[in-house]
Amino acid sequence: MSAIHDLIAQISDHRLRERLSAEWANAAKEKKFGLVFEDHLPELLPLHGAKPRKGDLVCRRQGALKDVWQIKSIHSGMATCVKPSNESHPSESTRAAAEPVQFPVDELLVVREFGEPIFPALVPVDAVANGPADAPWHTLIEADNYHALQLLDYLYAGKVDCIYIDPPYNTGARDWKYNNDYVDGNDGWRHSKWLAFMEKRLKLAKRLLKPDTGVLIVTIDEHEVHHLGMLLEREFPEAYRQLVTIVINPKGVTQGRFSRVEEYALFCFRNQAFVNSLGDDLLSPAKPGTNTTPRWKGLLRSGTNARRQDRHKMFFPVLIDTERNAIVGAGDYLPLDQTPDLDAKVDGFAAAWPIRMDGSFGNWGVGPESLRGLIKKGYVSLGGFDESRRTWGISYLSRKLQLQIESGAIRVVEFDKLRNVVSVEYAEERERQIKTVWHRSAHDAGAYGADILKSIFGEGRKFSFPKSLYATRDAVAAVVRDRPNALIVDFFAGSGTTLNAVNLLNATDGGSRRCILVTNNEVSAEEAAALTARGLHPGDAGWEAQGICRSVTWPRSKYTILGKRDDGSVLTGEYLTGKTVEREKARGFTQIGFVDPAQLDTLPKKKQVVALIDGLPQTLVKDPCPFIVSEDHKATVLFDPAAAEDWLEALDGQEHITDFYIVTPVKRVFDQLKAQVVELLGSILVPEEEKRPMSAGFASNLAYFKLDFLERERVSLRRAFHEILPLLWLKAGAVGPRPELKRGEPEPVLFAPECGNFVVLLDETRMGRLLKSLEGRTGLSQVFIVTDADESFKTMAQDVREVAGKANPSLAVVQLYRDYLLNFMINKNQDRAAGHTDTQGVRA
Repeated sequence: MSAIHDLIAQISDHRLRERLSAEWANAAKEKKFGLVFEDHLPELLPLHGAKPRKGDLVCRRQGALKDVWQIKSIHSGMATCVKPSNESHPSESTRAAAEPVQFPVDELLVVREFGEPIFPALVPVDAVANGPADAPWHTLIEADNYHALQLLDYLYAGKVDCIYIDPPYNTGARDWKYNNDYVDGNDGWRHSKWLAFMEKRLKLAKRLLKPDTGVLIVTIDEHEVHHLGMLLEREFPEAYRQLVTIVINPKGVTQGRFSRVEEYALFCFRNQAFVNSLGDDLLSPAKPGTNTTPRWKGLLRSGTNARRQDRHKMFFPVLIDTERNAIVGAGDYLPLDQTPDLDAKVDGFAAAWPIRMDGSFGNWGVGPESLRGLIKKGYVSLGGFDESRRTWGISYLSRKLQLQIESGAIRVVEFDKLRNVVSVEYAEERERQIKTVWHRSAHDAGAYGADILKSIFGEGRKFSFPKSLYATRDAVAAVVRDRPNALIVDFFAGSGTTLNAVNLLNATDGGSRRCILVTNNEVSAEEAAALTARGLHPGDAGWEAQGICRSVTWPRSKYTILGKRDDGSVLTGEYLTGKTVEREKARGFTQIGFVDPAQLDTLPKKKQVVALIDGLPQTLVKDPCPFIVSEDHKATVLFDPAAAEDWLEALDGQEHITDFYIVTPVKRVFDQLKAQVVELLGSILVPEEEKRPMSAGFASNLAYFKLDFLERERVSLRRAFHEILPLLWLKAGAVGPRPELKRGEPEPVLFAPECGNFVVLLDETRMGRLLKSLEGRTGLSQVFIVTDADESFKTMAQDVREVAGKANPSLAVVQLYRDYLLNFMINKNQDRAAGHTDTQGVRA
């Protein structure tokens, strides 16, 4: 029921009530343009852990949430309650009650009406630290997302790079609640309720985004995609909006008509926000046999002049840092009359020597001085260790590829500082713009959503419709790939896929992006029924333990960061990183022994042999034809082993050839020729997607909080420092371990955590002490000063900037607790001002 219908229902005069109902029905039939939906009753939030106090709004624990009362007094365990003068949620049974009513206090549940002033705090629940101590921390907030957004507006207004949300799809399957009641397909107002629900949250979310470069991403399916598009058009009129179709279920869902395979992601771009192009447009099929990355050349010389004595000054050690798996330098050449100790270190590093396939000494294809220059640029890559040869495989970017880098034909994608090597790809592949239809197997919500969740938890825990980890990663990466320190918010966090995706993205490209997750701790309708049957109620420990945040979001985030579960069992499986790497692969060799080479004395006979070979056309057989080597084909055939020397000479440099066919009935001849080809060309470098073991976890940190509410008086009297300290840490960027005061520890006059990036002055008379503590400090983000005197604060803020501003150019000076109180009082006024008068009308 909408607000207007509820008000009409309160009219005691049945004739007047019927006339007004008829008039409203006629008014609702008037033609309206654009998005029209009802301004529904304000949402209410039950606070199961709050103690009822005088002035609180309450409902009865066993009654309806909408049956709201206000406590006038409490005496001897009984609360005297009245209906609020501005009540928005009257019930049938109490509508006529004008006299105060008494209820036992323990039967009452405190509620908050959305839009009322709140004074939030965060209660630490848990944390996991697996990253650098000074790294920014991710955040998980257990809360209703509306109030959490109000808090985030205080902490990060205008600072968020990307908001990614996956709200309830409003399918009619009781997958979300409005005022503590599930909304199902029988609710004629479900679309209208959903839009009112989303509108409130999008208004707050809009304030978080960076004004020029912020991006909002909302995923949805066909049930609300059109309504949502119109709502976003109204709430983000200045944004550039695009709809992306994502194939999430290739098998399809069939309900007697077309088989649905897709869902949608709506992107809202601020005016300076753009999409990062990739080598993959996420739609076009990969071209068979096409490499997006250039082929690196083996450093070990092959073919002619490949022995040590042929070019003895090219026989020198390449220095290997085995801990970093990196090439760090090159030694001087070893005189021809000296023999190297292959196991000895050189300058403290392991040494790779040019050892040929047969174990004899060879030489490198680049001299020591030139190689040092290539190493410095990251143009030399270390492969695996060959036990038989007791040396490493090494490859480098040839002169041809270096010239292509200089011309722009090849681009350096990134530089891996740990391994001291670059990643490169062809520019035309790099510039492929992501399209608005995505069709990739990794976006399958079953295989890469539900199955990944199953691999994290095992068979025990279920979660309905988790997103594909890689669809989420690709959506977020499309807008923050070039922002390694981006702040990403998801206030419909669900199973925690977004944090998992951000951690994977950071691990892949070395970023330090930070993610804030917000989710409530609701249980499903089926779980609620089962828990109620056991005599449990919301707020009970047994009930809360089954909630989504505590049973899914938090453990998933914790397990994936650590790479193991609480019982010590490691996660199995691998992540797809989306990053292309080159792996060594042996070339293919086939002995054609059923025919004697001497019998292939005519072109037709040779064509008959070629007809058996994939990848070689018979048109290549021309007289004379002892062998076929083509720059345009990946296969080669040697008809006459007597021409082997010429064949090998023709193969020199033909690294694209992968399949070799040798006509000889003699196994020994075949093996000898195979060994010569392997020495000449080495292994194939095949591009493939790099994978990351889930057991490796992620080098990141996560703090888990539950939202709580403070009394305004406690804040006004400056008695809430313990409670708001986590907020100050977050406001300063959540850098380093979260500082805290021990239980019962008195508030200090100056709070300056040694490893933190913020300082709090709690006694304004100690200003000199604050200024002294700031001398020489760097890396500061915030200085908080507790004072009620506005003019004094301005003077103190100026003194702080004079002392610390030069060394900390982005330093912010904040007035506590005035800044905190005003923010949440203003939030109330902003919420009122943001209300629309044009939201009344027919159901959407």
